Amino acid sequence: MKVSVLMPVYNAEAYLAQAIDSIISQTFTEWELILVNDGSTDKSEEIILSYSDSRIRYSKNSENKGIIYTRNLMIEMSLGEYIAFLDSDDISLPTRLEQQITFLDNNPDYALCGTWSIMSDKDGRKIRKINMPSSNEDIKCSLLFINTFVQSSIMIRKEILIQHSYNKNFPVAEDYELWCRLSRLYKLKNLPIHLTQYRWHGDNISQSKKTLMDNLVKDIYRRELNYIGINPTNEELLLHAAIKDKTIVDISTEEYLKALKLWLIKLANHADENKAYNRDIFISTLVFRWIFACKEWQTPIKALSLPISLNIKQYRILFKMLRQRI
Repeated sequence: MKVSVLMPVYNAEAYLAQAIDSIISQTFTEWELILVNDGSTDKSEEIILSYSDSRIRYSKNSENKGIIYTRNLMIEMSLGEYIAFLDSDDISLPTRLEQQITFLDNNPDYALCGTWSIMSDKDGRKIRKINMPSSNEDIKCSLLFINTFVQSSIMIRKEILIQHSYNKNFPVAEDYELWCRLSRLYKLKNLPIHLTQYRWHGDNISQSKKTLMDNLVKDIYRRELNYIGINPTNEELLLHAAIKDKTIVDISTEEYLKALKLWLIKLANHADENKAYNRDIFISTLVFRWIFACKEWQTPIKALSLPISLNIKQYRILFKMLRQRI
């Protein structure tokens, strides 16, 4: 078996058939689709059992066990050389598996590859394109700030996933934590092609889950900063986290951007001592994050102040990144 597609299912009746059909419609046909029902109370099981394709394998938990338990169970069940993920409300475009398998077959030094994605609303209407960092060096640098992969676009070598499994201490942000660990050991790739459709339901998570997510993501940030030799203060860690989510800080725009600029300059200066990243790409990544922080805080006029402070000469790299991601 070449590839196992893993699809955890929990109360997914509204979109489940579309997700399953998107795998059946793949141009690459040597696959198995593993569905595990994690205690659904809707018609998810009825929908799954309506399919007679022998490549579809179905199991169910006795009760709701959670995403990490369910994913680990599916990994144990899988027979494929590669493992692909697809959430039960997302869609794989027809050539997704074929193109990812071709890449991994031809590039044995890469552990995994994701793809660019199309974000849609709950009714399937396109919202925007998600153009994540593509090259290995760009991904490594960007992981210090964001999760650079869409989960439903991932295809990974099974032997590597078994060796470096999901961390049970991360009930949320478990994928981000895993990609950071893998980035230290292997090459990672995002194919710069839109091969998945990711369904966005809005930021309607509970406050308790958001707090847990924020805390665990900060743990990841601290660990990644420690890895490159920086031990951030709590204030610096909060500044760093606010690059992605400004709602976690209660501070004026002027104060925040002043402090953030100093923090990014500190990271830039550290790049001369640290060999974990390609320096040119790391500096360009810092400027990229600064520009979008200025945009988020609605002060675009300040966007050029950091490049000027750093005396950056690598504008060609930066502009290439901007063209890809905007």
